[in-house]
Amino acid sequence: MSQFSTCIVSASLAFAVTISAQAPAPEVAQQSTTQRTAQLIGALADVRKLEAMSASTTLQDRWQILWMHQCIYEKIMMASLQVDATIAQIDNEISRANELRGYLSDRRDRLVSRANLFSSIVGGAVGATSSGLQASSTLNRTGAFIGIGAGSFSAGLALVGIRAQPGKSSAFDFPSNMLAPLFDRPALQNSQYQETIWTFLNEAPPKSITGLTRREELLRSWVQVRRIDSLSSTDKIDHVTSQPSEGLKLSIDDLEDRAAMLQDVRARVSYLKRDLGELMASLPKVADAIRTSDSSND
Repeated sequence: MSQFSTCIVSASLAFAVTISAQAPAPEVAQQSTTQRTAQLIGALADVRKLEAMSASTTLQDRWQILWMHQCIYEKIMMASLQVDATIAQIDNEISRANELRGYLSDRRDRLVSRANLFSSIVGGAVGATSSGLQASSTLNRTGAFIGIGAGSFSAGLALVGIRAQPGKSSAFDFPSNMLAPLFDRPALQNSQYQETIWTFLNEAPPKSITGLTRREELLRSWVQVRRIDSLSSTDKIDHVTSQPSEGLKLSIDDLEDRAAMLQDVRARVSYLKRDLGELMASLPKVADAIRTSDSSND
C-alpha cells in the first residue's frame, strides 16, 4: 500500500514539474520575438531602460519616463512607415504587371476566339457545299477536293489558335523591380529595401524548423511551385527582375509569375507590422510607470 502511494506521489510530482516547465514557454518565445524586433529597429537599449525604470522602486522623473516611451514609439512608427512605403511600391508594381498582363491576355483571347469562330463558319459552310456536290455522281471528285480543302483550312485556323495561346510579349516600362535584390540583381533606386526591412528578410523566423531565412524560404518556395525552374534559371530571373532600361519583353506568363512573387514578398514584409505591434503591446504602460514612481515617492 505504501509503495502504491509512493508511485502516485511520484507521478503527481512529475506531472507538476512537466506542467511548470511547459507553461512559461510561450512567454519566453514572445519575449524573444519582441527583443529581436526591438534590436532590429535599434530600440533594444531603450526598451530595457524603460523596463528598468518602470520596475524600479526608486523615485523616477515622470517626464523622463514619458520621453523614453516617446523615443521608442518614434522608432516603431518609423519602421512601420518604412514597411508601408515598401508595400506601396510593391503594390504599384503588381498593379502595373496585372494591367499589362490583362491587356495581353485580352488580345490573345480575341485572336483565339476569332480563329475558332472563323474555323467553325468556314468549315461548316464549305463542308456543307462539299456534301452537296458529292450528292451528284458527276461532281463527286470536285466535292471531295473541296472537302479536303475545307478540312485543311480548318486545321490551319486551329493551329493559328494554338500558336496564339502564349500571347504576345511586351516591354515592362514601369520603373520598379522589387524582386531584383532578392536575386542579387541590380535594383532601381526606388526598389531598394530599407536596412530594417532587408535585415528582417535575411533573418530566420523565430519558430522556423528549417533554419532558413525569410528570403531563402521565398526562393525555395518559388522553385517548388515552378515560378522559376531553379536559382540558375538566368533567363527567367532576368524577366521577373527586369527594369525599363534593359528593354526586355515579358510574356503573359512572365507577368503572372512576377506579380505572384511580389505578392509573396509583400506578405513576408507585412509580418514585420505584426512584430512591431507585439513590441508596442509589450511596453510598460506610461500610466503604470508613473503610478509606480508616485507610489515610491509616497
